[in-house]
Amino acid sequence: MYLKKIILSNLLLFFCFSSFSQSSYVDEKGVFRWMKNDKEIRLFGINYTLPFAHGYRAINYLNNDHKEAIDKDVYHFTKLGIDGYRVHIWDMEITDSIGNVLNTPQLDLLDYLLFKLKERGIKTLVTPFKVGGNGYPEKDFPTPGFSSKMGKWQTYSGKEILEKQKRYFTQLLNHINPYTNLAYKDDPDIIALEINNEPRHDNGEVATKYINYMVDVIRKAGFKNPIFYNVSERSKYIDDYLKTDIQGCTFQWYPTGLVHNSLLSGNYLPNVNKYEIPFKSKESFQNKAKIIYEFDPGDTNSSVLFPAMARSFRESGFQFVAQFAYDPIDLAFANTEYQTHYLNLAYTPSKAISLKIASEAFHEIPKDKYFGSYPENNEFLNTTLYPENNVAVYNSSKKFMYSNTTNTKPKKLNSLEEIAGIGNSSIIKYNGTGAYFLNKLEKGVWRLEVFPDVLWVNDPFQKASLKKTVAILQNNNNTIEVNLPDLKENFLIAGINKGNNYKSKANLHKFSIEPGTYILSNRSTADNFKKIKINNFQVDEFYNIKQKVKKTYVVHKPLEYLETESDLEILVKIVSPNTISKVEVVLPAGYQKTDNYKMIKTDNFNYQLTIPKAKIKGDTFSYYITVYTNKGNITYPGNINGNPLDWDFVSQKKYTTHIVAKDSEIMLFDASITKFDDFLWPRQWNAVKYNINKIRFKNKANNLLSIKANNLIANNPDITFKVLLKDIIYKEKNNISESKSLIIRASSGEKSSQKLQIALQLNNGQVFGKTILLSPLEKEFTIPFSELKSVPMVLLPRPYPDFQPYYFQSSSKEEFDINKLDALQISIGPEINNVGQKEKQEVLIKSIVLK
Repeated sequence: MYLKKIILSNLLLFFCFSSFSQSSYVDEKGVFRWMKNDKEIRLFGINYTLPFAHGYRAINYLNNDHKEAIDKDVYHFTKLGIDGYRVHIWDMEITDSIGNVLNTPQLDLLDYLLFKLKERGIKTLVTPFKVGGNGYPEKDFPTPGFSSKMGKWQTYSGKEILEKQKRYFTQLLNHINPYTNLAYKDDPDIIALEINNEPRHDNGEVATKYINYMVDVIRKAGFKNPIFYNVSERSKYIDDYLKTDIQGCTFQWYPTGLVHNSLLSGNYLPNVNKYEIPFKSKESFQNKAKIIYEFDPGDTNSSVLFPAMARSFRESGFQFVAQFAYDPIDLAFANTEYQTHYLNLAYTPSKAISLKIASEAFHEIPKDKYFGSYPENNEFLNTTLYPENNVAVYNSSKKFMYSNTTNTKPKKLNSLEEIAGIGNSSIIKYNGTGAYFLNKLEKGVWRLEVFPDVLWVNDPFQKASLKKTVAILQNNNNTIEVNLPDLKENFLIAGINKGNNYKSKANLHKFSIEPGTYILSNRSTADNFKKIKINNFQVDEFYNIKQKVKKTYVVHKPLEYLETESDLEILVKIVSPNTISKVEVVLPAGYQKTDNYKMIKTDNFNYQLTIPKAKIKGDTFSYYITVYTNKGNITYPGNINGNPLDWDFVSQKKYTTHIVAKDSEIMLFDASITKFDDFLWPRQWNAVKYNINKIRFKNKANNLLSIKANNLIANNPDITFKVLLKDIIYKEKNNISESKSLIIRASSGEKSSQKLQIALQLNNGQVFGKTILLSPLEKEFTIPFSELKSVPMVLLPRPYPDFQPYYFQSSSKEEFDINKLDALQISIGPEINNVGQKEKQEVLIKSIVLK
């Protein structure tokens, strides 16, 4: 009897441990599920790399505390509805030369991060193995790790390297996290493993053997949750991957490419219209769960793309997705980790709120639910996208969220429990630029959290450096108006975060506020709510940084040209460590004379002024901007101490706008002057090999843009590039509606004839174009708008993975409208037959104008 009790007791312990250590599984239909209740897993997450590589080092450079930085960021994850986390471990920073795990500071920070995520209810996908350097954006730093001198091609075979991986994986999975007292293999919040980061296979048979070997290693180490493998990096070997013992497949999605080196303008919703899996019908794929290990619309600041991507992910059956990568708040002032990505709640508030909306959408959209094609899919369940205003809105019976100022009204005002937003809505009016959050604690009692104001002072997607500031936070005092039915017009406000002793009373629902956390109530009961926990955070929590502003920044781009007899509107954004008393536009007016025009301050950062046309003479209008502060005067451009009126003021730099006569033509492209900053080029790999360059002459008027290719032999027999027209459209906003035709001056160079499609891309995803036949003789082609026909949009920049769609056809049935012009699309490929595709292609373009 006693023996039976021992056996029964041991069995119970075994089953309890098994249940504890295995928290997820993949069923026979490929659905990722929770072990405890068999419900479908649905997690919306981020990548966050502070414990490793540049993130780790950069915190050291700033003499900041890594764990304090992690505390701040993980709290902000909870504000954004993040419940998933993915990390590829820089194994080279936590191992020795033969794969033994070392107790390095990086491993300690990973342990600490996993512990803090667990506290917030955030689940983790771990990718233990990453072959590749640890330097970016710096040079690689030497480490003792066994993969530090490997290439990816060396990873998949050979007894010695496989033994090192076995040793590393076994020790890592059995490593006891000192903050959780759990081995990684037994942590129920590590719900899956992805074997390695972005494998680059060149042999399918070797891939199969390698994956099965690593699955066996992982299982023998004691890890019971599902194992995933990347199938999108080298998808040509999909059949070899699907033969293995993995339970799921991982994919990435960078729909606007990577590293454009500047902010992309335009509407990229067509680029995220759908996520295509070309092998989705394969029988061996049907029992595999699907994960997006990394996604981001790189080089954009759009607040509509994340929710659209969430919709497309659910349409394709993904259950765990993770943005790459969230910027630590301590480093986001410079955006050095990955210049092509920029996401932080404080520094990119609209984008961050759109991520929160995306999380809500992802969690509520049924798996494989289809919402049609763009633009009809701009509305899905409780989410609506307004690309023309860069606004995403989530509007359910209990939650109301908006990524920028909106006219949308809450569906059910009286039942609202959570609000998150930027700017103004029908219930919140706020003149700051940061995000704010409201949570209902009980009737007549709300929690308000306000983030600091932010101003971008440089393009964050250009070359990265900790010496360069791209954005500035300021803890300004702003006015907010809160109109909620259960709050009286004179409700009480009490600060509750540490050190916040603010107390006040609203006047007609309005009050002044600084960054922090507050209780809004009809009665003085703030202390009763300080220690309440909601949504995995304490009511009195607040994390912020006080960024030191070292100099005055003036953000201003002068208008390139202005038509005669027109007023000139000058807009400037300014932030300074000093108190600004006034800002003036200063015009030289003779010897030691200037004309000074005081600018009007419209909010914390913005100043504006209209110069009347009577004051604008000659063929140029040149001016300075002088900022007057309590620490002296500074004149721009050039950041010169002093005022142009000073006798010793010396500066060769001025802001200049050219004064031009009204013209019947609007120049879209001119080979003599056009720079390539606003061009989107085709991708060279897995595509037609082309050569594009500018042919320059002594007389610039003869300059040409040359596009050449030996042939069009490729999966997509096409060469398309685009010219983004945002700046031109702004300058010509008063004239563009008068345009009636498109004119191109071009030739076929040394080729006897060449077909070229010239098209106008609209901001609703429609493209209208016409194919013309060029000859060696340069000729001017006039294309009336009436001759333009609907043509497919080529999706540029080209995405990762490269099996995503090349073309997009808008579902809109609208007529051509020049007022919606977004870009110029130029293509070699349309209407060229199979024989022609094998021939040399050549186009020389001098200019393209609207008339």
